[in-house]
Amino acid sequence: MSEAPRAGHDHAAAYRETYLGVVGDVFVRRAAEDGPGLRIEGTCPRCRGGTVSEYPYGLAGTGTGTKGLFPRWRRTEPAPAQSEEAALLHEVHYCECGHPHPELPADVPFVGCGASWRVAALSTADGP
Repeated sequence: MSEAPRAGHDHAAAYRETYLGVVGDVFVRRAAEDGPGLRIEGTCPRCRGGTVSEYPYGLAGTGTGTKGLFPRWRRTEPAPAQSEEAALLHEVHYCECGHPHPELPADVPFVGCGASWRVAALSTADGP
């Protein structure tokens, strides 16, 4: 998913799969718009484009960018916020700025600059 262009977005940055480690930039956690799950919004630490990712409940969050937090078969109610937070801090997030950066391969799952990272902390849409 992508959002409106942001000032400072480096559109000229060539696509490069780059793991940036744990970043201290502010990312916001919200309820997903497309069904049960979570939405993470922030700024890509590499290209500085606005990035929005939705993480539906369902696949095990293994920290490998699987885009899922908790197995459905284990429970029927949403997980407590603390469990969600822990899973999202462990998850690898990808640039989904929506800009087709130069050298973007045709078969990549995320349209962005190729950066990936983990976040140090999340704030909620209603506050920290």
